[in-house]
Amino acid sequence: MLAIDRHRWLLDELNERGSLRTSEIAERAGVAEETIRRDFEKLEAEGILSRTHGGAVRLEADRREFPAGERALQHATEKQSIARCAARRLRAGQTVYFDASTTVLELVRVMPDIPLTVVTNSIENALALAEKRDVSCVLLGGTMHPGSLSCTGWAAEKSLEIYHLDAAFLSCRGIDADRGFSDASEAQAQLKHSVVERAAQVFLLADTSKCGVTSSYFFAGGADLDVWIAETPPPSQVASALVSQGLRIVCAEDEGS
Repeated sequence: MLAIDRHRWLLDELNERGSLRTSEIAERAGVAEETIRRDFEKLEAEGILSRTHGGAVRLEADRREFPAGERALQHATEKQSIARCAARRLRAGQTVYFDASTTVLELVRVMPDIPLTVVTNSIENALALAEKRDVSCVLLGGTMHPGSLSCTGWAAEKSLEIYHLDAAFLSCRGIDADRGFSDASEAQAQLKHSVVERAAQVFLLADTSKCGVTSSYFFAGGADLDVWIAETPPPSQVASALVSQGLRIVCAEDEGS
């Protein structure tokens, strides 16, 4: 059985059963247990499952890192509205950071072609920015994740250290009124945390469907970010809690986006 076929089979088994034991799966697949462990490591890195002692378990939907193409189809209209609103915050001469979210990719598509330096860990962002002649793009290196088409890890974070970031534009998987903003991927969350610490101003681009969702890894709280751009006003309880922490909320619909 080829590795790609084995991975599909493992995911089918995991979706049906919820958890798998390494020894049992290795015997059924006719491969060494070490091979299955490596399979689990790869699938965990892609945000599809979580390894446990002796096996693996299925991740719930809010904790999975979905492929970029699948994420792009979710709440597309809201993302476009948010992106147009965010584009008006860009200023010529800035050095800004764009994360690997599909909402920020929409920002790349609608932003004006003005003199900017964009630092990003997203391969898709870099390809889209290549069409803008006045934008200088810096693509961070590191470990490449096929699902999100992005790079993370020690190399990405070390590269980030040499830049002064006037602003950062990030998204998230979940928004919790008290704990803040979370992501499904530990590596993505760690890189976002590093960006938040370095950027002079941080914009969150996230639609309100993420309110009340808690994903696996928190990377910032309400006091750590400056502006949240949403498509419509978020639930009052969430808004009140985050505003009390110092976060400003901007609604794209109020600006006609």
